[in-house]
Amino acid sequence: MQRTADIQKLSHHYLPQDFVLTNWESLEPYFKALLERKLTDKKALESWLKDLSEVEAFVSEDACWRQIKMTCDTQNKSLEEAFNFFCTELQPNIQPYADALNKKLVNHPLTKELDTNQYFTYLRTVRKSIELFREENIPIQSELAVMQQQFGVISAKMTVTINGEVYTLQQAAKFFQHPDRNIREEAYRKIQERRLQDTDALNNLYNQLLEKRNREAQNAGFANYRDYRFKELGRFDYSKEDCYAFHEAVKQHVMPLVNKIYQKKKEKLGLDTLRPWDIEAEAEGTPPLQPFTTGQELIDQSIECFSRLRPFFGDCLAKMNELQHLDLESRMGKAPGGYNCPLAESGAPFIFMNAAGQMQDLITMVHEGGHAI
Repeated sequence: MQRTADIQKLSHHYLPQDFVLTNWESLEPYFKALLERKLTDKKALESWLKDLSEVEAFVSEDACWRQIKMTCDTQNKSLEEAFNFFCTELQPNIQPYADALNKKLVNHPLTKELDTNQYFTYLRTVRKSIELFREENIPIQSELAVMQQQFGVISAKMTVTINGEVYTLQQAAKFFQHPDRNIREEAYRKIQERRLQDTDALNNLYNQLLEKRNREAQNAGFANYRDYRFKELGRFDYSKEDCYAFHEAVKQHVMPLVNKIYQKKKEKLGLDTLRPWDIEAEAEGTPPLQPFTTGQELIDQSIECFSRLRPFFGDCLAKMNELQHLDLESRMGKAPGGYNCPLAESGAPFIFMNAAGQMQDLITMVHEGGHAI
């Protein structure tokens, strides 16, 4: 049978169908009832798990939409306030219940009767969450959630003027492909000089994040944030030593190839010295790749590309487009970067990026599209 992306938002069976999360008082009763519910047999346990999953999916999607909307428009203070409200007023109250519910599950004798293959990964993650939870980290994690978004808020204000026109930094990067080396250098220096204007703000933010993340890790019994974060992200299958070995392999086997590519680029451009603003340039007479000109064209071509791989893949992107779960073009006030954000209730995720008509944007779209599918 041909699969199609006929995605429907999950209906509620435990929460009210029209439930809207406005404050903690409206949500707490559902957590409290789950914590107090008696589980008398395996069927009751699995029903309880479904209700718990429904609440978690609802809360997760609510938080995701707040983040999505804020990063799409960092200039809208009400969107920033809505995100911060979740981080400071809702999440700190949810976390103790989440820990108590995790412990109720793993400590219940009926949990041993759950199918090992079906529940292994989930229960492993639950046990990891219990291991990391510290009550003293709740206010720190609330502060971190708010602070981590400030990089996007600061960066979204950055623009440069080239040839009399104002560009976001992502849009200005197209000049790195310009055949005139002077224009490439001008664009590069203006971008870096604009970033330097916010040196103090970014350094201050970074230093605060380092201090709070390190304290968070130490509270949980780790020597440093790296080891804590490895555990938090569920890196069960490889260690930091494996990462070191990978880094060394890149150094030995990939970097020599990169240096050869740069040497060929220098020869092709006829330069004595290759500079950062030369990396994306082509030799005179060779136009730069321009795979699309508008965000809609990027969407249409991505759907066509994914459909050729497998029709279902194209259907997925088409459904996301229909649901308005794509925000692809760079614009003033939009946070930098790109991400694919899962939406646990909707079933179709959201892709955010800052396309400006360059080949790298197409690579980002294919990358995030892969996550989405």
